[in-house]
Amino acid sequence: MGDTVNYLLMTVFISAVFMIVISAKARVLETKLGKIRGKTETIHGQEIDVYLGIPFAEPPVGHLRFRTPVPKKPWTRTIDVTEYGPMCMQTHFLSLPDMLLHTDMSEDCLNLNVYVPVSEDKAPKAVMVWIHGGAYAVGQALGTPCEELALHGDVICVTINYRLNLFGFLTTLDENAPSNIGLWDQHEALKWVKEHISTFGGDPESITIFGESAGGSSVQHQAVTKYNIGLVKRAISQSPPTFSNGFAFAGNPLRLAKELALKLNCNTSENRDLSDTLKLVNCLRLVPAEVLLNTSGELLTPGITSETEEFGTFPFAPVEDGDFVPFGLKEYFSASKTRSNPEIDKAFSKVDWMVGSLADEGNGLLYTAAMTQEDDGYNITSGIPENILNTNLITPFLKTLFPNSLDIVKKHIHDAYTHKDDPIENSLAAREFFSDVVIHQQVVESCHAHLRSKGNAQKSATYSYSISHVLSGKNVIDYYFGFSLPSWAKTATHGDDLPLVFGTKILKEGVEFDWNEQDEKTAKVVRTFWTNFAKTGNPNQGLPLEGVATWEEFTKDKKGYINIGKQTEMEYDLHPERMKLWMYTIPEEIEKEQRNKQKTEL
Repeated sequence: MGDTVNYLLMTVFISAVFMIVISAKARVLETKLGKIRGKTETIHGQEIDVYLGIPFAEPPVGHLRFRTPVPKKPWTRTIDVTEYGPMCMQTHFLSLPDMLLHTDMSEDCLNLNVYVPVSEDKAPKAVMVWIHGGAYAVGQALGTPCEELALHGDVICVTINYRLNLFGFLTTLDENAPSNIGLWDQHEALKWVKEHISTFGGDPESITIFGESAGGSSVQHQAVTKYNIGLVKRAISQSPPTFSNGFAFAGNPLRLAKELALKLNCNTSENRDLSDTLKLVNCLRLVPAEVLLNTSGELLTPGITSETEEFGTFPFAPVEDGDFVPFGLKEYFSASKTRSNPEIDKAFSKVDWMVGSLADEGNGLLYTAAMTQEDDGYNITSGIPENILNTNLITPFLKTLFPNSLDIVKKHIHDAYTHKDDPIENSLAAREFFSDVVIHQQVVESCHAHLRSKGNAQKSATYSYSISHVLSGKNVIDYYFGFSLPSWAKTATHGDDLPLVFGTKILKEGVEFDWNEQDEKTAKVVRTFWTNFAKTGNPNQGLPLEGVATWEEFTKDKKGYINIGKQTEMEYDLHPERMKLWMYTIPEEIEKEQRNKQKTEL
């Protein structure tokens, strides 16, 4: 049961992966690499040039599998870029296949899409590059068509693909299968944008990266790496998983690579113990992509291995390698273990930083419970019984995140959250716990880290937000799971920012969000703040908003954030007691316990 929970919790971080289709006329553009033929769409009476499936790297197949991306070579013929390219190799979760308009999948997936508003203003436009989420396991660039956002703010929007799951994040922790290949793919796409976006009318000196969930985590990685200094000017991280507690990182990548190789019979007589990582990787390169994907899925299916907690919440995910992802990054963001790092400071301080979350990110915990309620003998309409919460949901999750300190953490969770008598109140409290430890903590810690990176020199801006607006219809993850939670659980939760940013047509044709006037007003606020920030570094400067509070910067003293709800207003110090618990109390008690154990062993 515990493995089931860990596996299902990953689905909380699946971002929308759908598209819209609009007929259009052809348009040819000459880039430095060669000619491309795009199309012009008309939406709400406005024209926008769209270029879909542009390759930015050589196909990562054959000997290029498990290697960092190779820049795309020039071509001689005109390439038609009027249809989306294939998504990267991935398994399908839950109800997603029922809503995907396009399911073409290939290892040759390193392509991007460019959306360019047609306007009389010929000045270079600010550029926004979207990195999709999906637990580093699923997702696609075509999942968030960017016409609405680009037209609203008169910005150029770029959406990118990057390799996922084992294709993007399998590693032997050496040069034979380098770490963080998926992050390198994102970086290669950013290099492409920097070099080529002026051809599309974009400003290469005004590039903002933004992403949600694992995409928000990716934005964080791209903002702090030394390789992006000069490439990225601003960053928007939406609902990023927490760094300091290890949630957003792979658990045991080398062991996972060896177990995969073992299942695929790569333990030949020449490499029986799989210690020769070159032979291991060369063996995996010969395996068809579909077989690799299916085998990794079997390996991580609950019950196949008895210790899937060892692999972390995201089995295939970034790791600290001392190169793209600096060593000490978890401690860098930790409020209780803060360690200065000049390399990270140099990159992070140069980027205007905006980060935030939904009010109740943790509804995934409740969806997971609802999926097993019949087997567990209760009806979620009346709330989740305390024994089910603790035994089947909270404890298995904590075994992944705090394997050596379960008792300490469980006691604090009970005292701070799940001590209530009413099952519904207890379930909502458990949702708060999950929201805090998985996402809210990172929002606050990343703001403090950004302030520290700047020191006394205010080189860049720091903004924080919370979205409390509740969509009038279904939540985004209602569609992923294929059902809705009881009315007592209705809230602003993970993924609900996607239609606010990109519009309601992020689902398969015929499957749309119910949308009322308040949804429209909130979407206008979000898109205005986002595009203003991308253009000026200040969400208040640019397109005007009436009846909305001025968004103040996050400071060490005031800890301000904008609350985007029925009323958009400034608030201060997000959940102070709960954040103190996760940022200071629990880490300090765990560290104290570890010191005492070391003394006892000595």
